[in-house]
Amino acid sequence: MEISPKVTRRVFLKLLASGATVSLSVTSLSSWALSSDRASVPDTPEWAPEAGKARWRIDGMPKVLGQKIYARDFKARDIEGWPQEENFLYALRCDRYDQIVSSYDLSMLPAELQPLAIVNAEALVVNNMKLASNMNSQFFAQRGKAAEFFGQPVAMLIFANFDVYRRAVKILQFNPAVIQYGAKVTSQDTVYTPSFNYVRDDAEKFNYVYTDSTTYNNQEAAVAKNIQAEIASKTWPTFSGSFYTPVIDPMFMEPESGMAWYDTGAQQLNLVLGTQSPMGDITDCASIFDGSKFPVQNVDLLSCYPGGGFGGRDQSYFSEYLAMAAPFAKKPLRWAQNRFEQFQVGLKRCESTFTETLAVDKDGTIQAIDCNFVMNGGGQKNLSPYVAQLAALSSMSCYNIPRAVATASCTHTPQLMGGSQRGFGGPQAFMAIETLLDEAAQILKIDPFTLRRKNLLGKDHGATVTGAPILQDLQLHEMLDKLERHPLWKDRFQTQQRKKQQGLLYGVGFALSNEAYGTSGDGMFGAIQINENGKVTVYTPYIDMGNGAATALGLAPSAYLGRNANNIDMGVTELFDALNLTTQIATPVPSNYVLKGSGSASACLGAFYQFHVVEQAGLALLLQSLLPAANTLWGSAQPASAIKWKDNHLHAGNLPPLAWTTLVKQAWRMRLPMVAVTHASYVGGFATAQFAFDTGAATLQSDYIAMGPSTNRLEALVRSNLNNPPAINGKFGRTTYAPCGSLVAASIDPQNGKVTIDDVISVLSAGVQHCPQIVSGQSQGAVAMAIGNVLLEQCPNNETGPGNGTWNLNKYSIARSTDIPRQELIVMAPAPGETTARGIAEAVMCPIAPSILNALAMATGGKRYTNTPVTSQIILESLK
Repeated sequence: MEISPKVTRRVFLKLLASGATVSLSVTSLSSWALSSDRASVPDTPEWAPEAGKARWRIDGMPKVLGQKIYARDFKARDIEGWPQEENFLYALRCDRYDQIVSSYDLSMLPAELQPLAIVNAEALVVNNMKLASNMNSQFFAQRGKAAEFFGQPVAMLIFANFDVYRRAVKILQFNPAVIQYGAKVTSQDTVYTPSFNYVRDDAEKFNYVYTDSTTYNNQEAAVAKNIQAEIASKTWPTFSGSFYTPVIDPMFMEPESGMAWYDTGAQQLNLVLGTQSPMGDITDCASIFDGSKFPVQNVDLLSCYPGGGFGGRDQSYFSEYLAMAAPFAKKPLRWAQNRFEQFQVGLKRCESTFTETLAVDKDGTIQAIDCNFVMNGGGQKNLSPYVAQLAALSSMSCYNIPRAVATASCTHTPQLMGGSQRGFGGPQAFMAIETLLDEAAQILKIDPFTLRRKNLLGKDHGATVTGAPILQDLQLHEMLDKLERHPLWKDRFQTQQRKKQQGLLYGVGFALSNEAYGTSGDGMFGAIQINENGKVTVYTPYIDMGNGAATALGLAPSAYLGRNANNIDMGVTELFDALNLTTQIATPVPSNYVLKGSGSASACLGAFYQFHVVEQAGLALLLQSLLPAANTLWGSAQPASAIKWKDNHLHAGNLPPLAWTTLVKQAWRMRLPMVAVTHASYVGGFATAQFAFDTGAATLQSDYIAMGPSTNRLEALVRSNLNNPPAINGKFGRTTYAPCGSLVAASIDPQNGKVTIDDVISVLSAGVQHCPQIVSGQSQGAVAMAIGNVLLEQCPNNETGPGNGTWNLNKYSIARSTDIPRQELIVMAPAPGETTARGIAEAVMCPIAPSILNALAMATGGKRYTNTPVTSQIILESLK
């Protein structure tokens, strides 16, 4: 199979530190694999013939038919223009960091199995190769020094073919004689920058948002000290806990893999990767070669489906290592990590230690919170400091607390590398506050629902830890009502008695969470193209990490075009350069200022941000092209307010309905724009602007729009009356939330300590559901993840854990089908006036952990578990 030459490469230029200009390009495999132009396709998309509804995932058929859509699927011969055979790459990795590296020895390999090239620290120096721009530790462990982190290679070995590679690895892997170590050393942990401190005291009118930025840091320590003194004075009852969550592996469907070919003649680096951040990866890869003896004028990436991401690949270092080794190979270089290697060096959820104290008066009003979160980032910075930051920002969860001290930091250690997967810090925050509130309700003898209702945040009621107002209807009161009335909660004591007769301990716990999505300022791109045959293609910088984003975004055109997409092209960024937006922050900020941004590919942003901007592109095409074409066919000027789509036809009053294909042909005859590219900005609200469409001026929730007959011929529409959200919104920290509440029923066998989760009820505020089946799937996966997190999963962050290179699924326990209970998902109807989806991602997962811990407390008569996983052995010890 060859990649079709019709696939368009979109190129942009990057100026490196040396001043050299490198051409960077991305080819999206998803657009090729899903392309309906390769075969005859019905008038409506087979995957979703009914507007706004999916029969199956847009990428479902390629996946179930075994098409090559993952990086691991590809060999060099599959790609047009590449040599037909590959070399193979293997990393010799350190399994410890507390001894200096003396040397490494390959003498156990017979001559026919020796590598054809060895890449190590010395080779990089000789060839003037640099550290990738996103790395803070060296590529290789240095002789005479200790490794900087678990799994740091001493060398990368390049083998001639797969047979040699396979036989050599059998000898090298798990062989303690390969790397020699010397004297013991002691590492010194440091703290990654930045660290974060949020202090709020309503009585002093002091908080991060509304206190002048020039005085905040000066006053912060004094205000924090006063709050802590008030808590310590025991004026109010206080409830404290020290918590711990271990390193957790994301357990991708497949370990990371890819190919790289350095074309010496063309001075081009070619990559095949399953990546969460295509442009970030190739930019970082290009930086390695800046000024090196391997000149690189072009970097080209074939971007494949990552086969799972959710933060575990947001700044993965796999691509940099692969790119760095490519020039030393004689052929394209293929690298496919096995599960042992992925456990050793793949990004994990950070090991976390956190403390929290809640002051709750006797009436149940929360008076103050003091908390500190420390994440272990391991040997590479990644996004881990910002994971810690979100834990601090989430510390109040769903509650208005007038006094708050929340601090967060991330340590730089030589241990397992942290990432941003599985909740980005939110789960730790919710675990702390929800278990402490449960304990407070028990000791103060206040109904746990009553206690929470007394303190709930709401739209225009209360503020976050930064002092930011709540701009959404969180639907928290309604969620509590549904949970409290549920039979699982109402009948908990009767069920407990029944279970007792069976020799089991039983409890039901509940908790709330308020998972944030987005940041304090997000930019986003989206585009739609209609070809001459009426096929619709969506372009987006977003990446589908298995969360169903391709399917949801494929439904986005239906709102204004009356049909779903035939194709989706993901990981696209360069197309949007036609908007000519700035990437530099202007000072002072002008009133018409728009900062170009494409948003991140985190799991939670697609349904809200990226869907919105694709929808806006559909609206632009309707106003500028399809409506003028329709008015020409009707012979009368109909306003946009008079038209509607039904059964793939455009209707207006008593005028004859116009079929989609008829409209498209007319628009093409009139040479109207058939591509719309839009940019939108969200900072506590969307920026709006008025655009001059041929059908009249209209105000859209976009700040730039460009249109044209093709993706290569675009012109910006005339824009006026740009209205940006208030500048202070940029200090809010977070403004968008997907609250969720859960009930969890758990049984304990006191004979062996085994915990069985019997039932899970989730109530989710998801806003508008684009595809309910995907929301349901996300929920089911979230429950499985949470059960694994609390009861099963852990990667010891020492020499006994996966850092030693011997861990696989024989040592790492994950939730299996037999561990997953009955589940019920209750999705709230959108709040009045709510027209958008919420980014749910791990939202359903977030309250499950504290719900389980609260259920265990009820089952054991009030015993509190603050370290996870809560194993059978821990349960047995606590019951003695």
